Amino acid sequence: MKKYILFLFLFSFLSCKKKETKTPPPANGTYFSIVQFARDQFTSFWGQPYSFRKVVTLNGKTDSSFASVNNMDWSAVLKPFFSSDISDKKYLDQYNFSMFQDDATETRNFYYEAKDAKLFTRKLHIMADMFTDKITSIYIETEKNGKVQKLFYAPLKLIQIQEYESSFLGKNKDLKVEYYFM
Repeated sequence: MKKYILFLFLFSFLSCKKKETKTPPPANGTYFSIVQFARDQFTSFWGQPYSFRKVVTLNGKTDSSFASVNNMDWSAVLKPFFSSDISDKKYLDQYNFSMFQDDATETRNFYYEAKDAKLFTRKLHIMADMFTDKITSIYIETEKNGKVQKLFYAPLKLIQIQEYESSFLGKNKDLKVEYYFM
């Protein structure tokens, strides 16, 4: 009987203990794949009649237009995202990875930061709904030879590409291209 009471006490004590949050290892020996995520998005939303409001701001001057999903230059839109992909095995151990949950925004956040400043992709931040695990946004920072890119994608809301390039002899370049889903 004493053993039974001791067992119940220990069981209830251990079950009330707060679970430790562990950083999950990268799946299948790789990091998150932007390319695979884009494929999944195209598969999920293929055939839907989306249109976009495209807003281009170059060095402070803004222009806008409208485009259909069928007549967009998707290779130009996706190229900066695809070039930032860190899912190749050669990138293992090249990034610090952390995960945290934000109860205020009800999101799980997955954050990759380059250990070496020479890596093209410097930061990758993925936000996912903490109840459904659906990705709510992806933010990426890249840099090469003084050209900085900031990429943002919120599914069915916004695709944003920002480029900053400083020139020693010429004008600096400040470009922002935004595609708003309609």
